[in-house]
Amino acid sequence: MSSKWFLGLLCLSLGAAEVVKEADPKALAAIVSFLASDALEGRDTPSPGLTIAGEFIASEFRRIGIKPGANGFYFQDAKAIARHVQRHGFELSFSDGSKTVKVPLETAQWNVGSKLDLSDASVQKLSYSELKDLSAETVAPVIVLSGPVTGPGAMMAMNRLATKGAKLIVLLGIPAPLPQVSLEFDGRSNAGAVLLRSTDAATEDFLKASTQLTATVKLSEASRKPELVRNVVGLLPGSDASLKDEYLVISAHYDHIGIRPNQPGDNIYNGANDDASGTASMLESARLLVDRKPKRSILFVAFFGEEKGLLGSRYFADHPIVPLRQIVADLNLEQTGRTDSSEGPNVGMANLTGYHFTNIHTFLEEAGQETGVKLVKHEKFNEPYFMASDNAALAAAGIPSTTLSVTYAFPDYHERGDHWDKLDYDNMAKITRTIAQGALLMANAPERVRWNADEVKVKAYRDAAEKLRQMK
Repeated sequence: MSSKWFLGLLCLSLGAAEVVKEADPKALAAIVSFLASDALEGRDTPSPGLTIAGEFIASEFRRIGIKPGANGFYFQDAKAIARHVQRHGFELSFSDGSKTVKVPLETAQWNVGSKLDLSDASVQKLSYSELKDLSAETVAPVIVLSGPVTGPGAMMAMNRLATKGAKLIVLLGIPAPLPQVSLEFDGRSNAGAVLLRSTDAATEDFLKASTQLTATVKLSEASRKPELVRNVVGLLPGSDASLKDEYLVISAHYDHIGIRPNQPGDNIYNGANDDASGTASMLESARLLVDRKPKRSILFVAFFGEEKGLLGSRYFADHPIVPLRQIVADLNLEQTGRTDSSEGPNVGMANLTGYHFTNIHTFLEEAGQETGVKLVKHEKFNEPYFMASDNAALAAAGIPSTTLSVTYAFPDYHERGDHWDKLDYDNMAKITRTIAQGALLMANAPERVRWNADEVKVKAYRDAAEKLRQMK
């Protein structure tokens, strides 16, 4: 045997040894099937189901050997005031001057907002396509908004209506479930204009056919109740004396949208792909990494309240458990299980949001070469979806971040059919192995992950990062 041949074989074996072992599809299915079970009732924030899910995640950290990551505890407690929709006193009617249509209470669903008492208020009809380019300084107090409403900017676009004077936005032909609870932290509320939808066909037909409309609206003040919600945090300490005080975050949100009233049949939104899958991939990544002794420390974080406006990740950024300047990056995980994308099958591939905003993609591309997974820059969606998940809260603080997913849109997104048995667990195992390998590469890299200095769109994030670096 020649020495050159032996040296090449040795290098190959050493390279192979550095790749994390394969993920377990059965373990992933077990985690997702529990988190997305009817017993947890859709893991709304807050809810008993979310509390149980949090305890389960903490127990998995213990089983794997991941240490408590929140100052000696697995839970970062967040005290909040929960505001619940009150359905008594409801009144909503529309008039075109000759005919008045009342919306039956049993057909109506609305989210938490301010108390409303409007009489003969002017109504403005808009389509979502018009809303995206709306330049008017003011709008009517009541908006009838027709769909489809899609994409990550939908909520931000509707929030802009509130800044222009909208008090109530009636969603016409938009079957999105609406949260019945909102949370306030540190005295701050995330409530904007009230969003309302009705399943009453007579109302929908009247609104579609009419032009000059007024509305009378009465919505009661939301109730207020103290609540405790929790981020679940595990820690894998770093092994390198000079790098162990720097942290890589691997995150996923463990909440979904719970139960919605006025739904025929099954009214539980189980949220298997969104985002029990991301939570399962985070936990399985932790298992794959626990014995690899990464140089930097890794924080595994399950966020609450993503579906209510990135609440858990924003709380994490506002109340850091380690100095934010010591967090090198956030690799956030969403929708890692379904391969039946609305655009066609997504097998053996993963998307990253803000693909070239940072150099995170280089680590995951390298990992994908080892694990057989292709990293994809979706030209249409990678940038708009950058602000649509929990990575956005950490990016705003200056921390390089991205969200990894297999699909952006998929059948049953935010619908009752997002069940655990629709996930492709063999593919999910390959994706999860890639996540763990990419995380290991970032944790062991000589230099920290960085924002792209040539990308104009990330200037605000680079400026925030510079402020972090200047902190003592």
